[in-house]
Amino acid sequence: MMNTVSKGNKLTIAGSQILLILAVWAIASVLQNLLNLPIASGVIGFFLLLILLHTQRLKLENVEQGADVLLGELLLFFIPPVVGIIQYQELLIASGWKILFVIIISTAMVMMTSVWMVSFFLPQDDVE
Repeated sequence: MMNTVSKGNKLTIAGSQILLILAVWAIASVLQNLLNLPIASGVIGFFLLLILLHTQRLKLENVEQGADVLLGELLLFFIPPVVGIIQYQELLIASGWKILFVIIISTAMVMMTSVWMVSFFLPQDDVE
């Protein structure tokens, strides 16, 4: 019985943390629309969350379990794009190499920007 309660408590905590992450994304979406920014709200939300964590206005413990759940189920977020690819096979056959090129370049840019932002905002230990 005790194990069931702790699992329920973990789900409640993770659920509330996911709602907090969604709230940050919603704020980013509103900012994007109000300021007419050409940047995706998800990217703005990423930077907003990073700034909140760096300035300690938001503690890591307040989003960690929810983020772990989302990362654990990340594969589910790829189902809609795969269905879209199946529906538009002709487009993929005609322009597949262009699409693949854009995906590779944009993925590399996101990875480099993420590494740069984390290394910029998070303190580094002195390495001897």
